[in-house]
Amino acid sequence: MGNMIIPIIGYVVAILSPIIGLLYGAVLFFFKKDDEEYRKHGRFIIYFAIVIFIVGFIVRMVLIH
Repeated sequence: MGNMIIPIIGYVVAILSPIIGLLYGAVLFFFKKDDEEYRKHGRFIIYFAIVIFIVGFIVRMVLIH
């Protein structure tokens, strides 16, 4: 369970700030090459942050107009 704290923090950060979440996921993916579990979550955090960014952008555009 202790190893899951780092990916969970990544998902929360991606929700709060997709850009920082993207960077967090990239760090897990590119710099944790020794741990496949971190790499997997890093990739998912990157995808998740991109989706959150796009959804947030669309919502802002709809609310502005």
